[in-house]
Amino acid sequence: MRRRTGQLMTVGLLALLPGLTGLTGPTTITAARAAAPARAAEAAPCPALPCEGADPSAVDSWAAAPRLVRQSTLPSGARVKLMAGRPSWDSATEYSWVEGQFTAGKGRTWLVYEYNVFDAAYAYRTPEHPRSYRTTPGTTGMFVKSPRNAGEDAAGCVSDGADTACVGGVNEETVKTAAAEPCDPVCKIVDPATQDLTTWDYVSRPDYRKVTLPSGAWVQQVTGRPKWDRSPHFEWAEAGKLPAGGKVWLEEWQGAGRWGEVYTRVTDPKSARTTDGSTHAFALNNVRACVTDGTDTKCTQDGDTTEPPKAPCDTLPCAGVDPATVTEWTPNGEPTVVEDANVYQGGRLTIYEGRPAWDPAHDYYWGTAELPPRAGVSAQLMTHENKGPDFRAQRPVPIPGASLTASGTTKMYALNPLAPGNTQIAGLVHDGKTWAFATHQGDNMYQTDVEGPPAPCAAQPCTGVPAASVTAWRAGSSAWQTARLTSGAQVSLHGGRPTWSVSDFYAWAQLTQASGTATAWLEDRAPDGSYRRVADAGTLSATSGEYVRACVSDGTETACTTPSA
Repeated sequence: MRRRTGQLMTVGLLALLPGLTGLTGPTTITAARAAAPARAAEAAPCPALPCEGADPSAVDSWAAAPRLVRQSTLPSGARVKLMAGRPSWDSATEYSWVEGQFTAGKGRTWLVYEYNVFDAAYAYRTPEHPRSYRTTPGTTGMFVKSPRNAGEDAAGCVSDGADTACVGGVNEETVKTAAAEPCDPVCKIVDPATQDLTTWDYVSRPDYRKVTLPSGAWVQQVTGRPKWDRSPHFEWAEAGKLPAGGKVWLEEWQGAGRWGEVYTRVTDPKSARTTDGSTHAFALNNVRACVTDGTDTKCTQDGDTTEPPKAPCDTLPCAGVDPATVTEWTPNGEPTVVEDANVYQGGRLTIYEGRPAWDPAHDYYWGTAELPPRAGVSAQLMTHENKGPDFRAQRPVPIPGASLTASGTTKMYALNPLAPGNTQIAGLVHDGKTWAFATHQGDNMYQTDVEGPPAPCAAQPCTGVPAASVTAWRAGSSAWQTARLTSGAQVSLHGGRPTWSVSDFYAWAQLTQASGTATAWLEDRAPDGSYRRVADAGTLSATSGEYVRACVSDGTETACTTPSA
């Protein structure tokens, strides 16, 4: 795994972005199974190849036996193995999967793909599939390289909650190990006083970033970066000899204005202090530190002192402001197109980002829709979040009031770049025939979107839809796991993502029996931790995949597949 550089990759170990869930129990592919006699009649576990997410331990015959590609072990004993093989039901295609061993509840293992874009710029592709990762020891599902990415290669990762190791990748490098990120999902504000800075990747206190007032009060601007998985670099201020009434604080650079470089004070109160010591550290790219003793004021960089215009609301950020009423933007915050949900010869939602001069601490977003004059059209501004230690995209959430049913422009809505989590702007447009969805997330590229046909329900996720009614899948439907009764009846847990689904995967239970009266159903975990029946056999249910299970009963015996967490 290579530490990426360049604009495509802004974090240290970007392969540390796992999927949503795992596969079966802690099962590995043994040499005995790998050497089992080939069965020409073995059917593929999906209706259309490749069968991504299929269980490698359920493969009875292999065209190329499973082989160990790379492996690594953490100091705790947690281990990751990157495996590859060609099942007989798809003998021309190599599948990859990961076997992870760690303490349940404290670790995770996942599969990711990497490819070189140009020079030293590397991009990653996490399989958008609930079986690409697991939170209990065992084996993930099987996946294949994308034909769209030249030179793509698989990598496998494991984390024990403190350290992370990855094997494989573009350059077949054996391992990159880093301390786990202590925040969910990535730190944006930390307190240097609580950190062992001697363990950080670097901490810099250059002389040219220190200023001293005639009274002796001084401020030192500090830059540092921890050795965490996805850590950015941090900026903070250290103060000394502050008198009563003295203060130090951080200001963020907004760009080159007409009268000089424009800086604005970081609004978080942790960015300032009135006694000697350190402010909190912020994940900001360009800041300056300032100090005052009540009489004199000085900053580590000179800047424009022009007062900004007055905000149209009393409390920032403002909500529901018409972007046409903004008369002045920050120097680097002029309106810019950041996303474009666009149906070919159909509806379109163009999303803009800007920073009004009256609120440089927030990014404001709005959308301009072009909708055909027919029924069923709409455009909706949404948020899309990368959440949890696995840094995975969650279901997009509509922004209240940010919707249109005819061509026009929405009001502006703000996002705080320093807020916890990793919330991004997104948009969904329906033109009565097709939908298009766009978000900053995905393959780290802006202005990307996906399209699909109308869903069989008014508002997703859909319920009660027969699996047999789905004619096209964005992520193919595969058998994830199987449970059997002694009578011969069995239930297979299937899952996939229909083309009409904007972001959700769906699971269903498929019953197979030669004779008898066995019944099957689907269960998923409720918020209180208990399991509840969510669908009958053959009926779709939206799921994260982490806790879902399929069950079968003949009245005497009951069996269920094993959740991965």
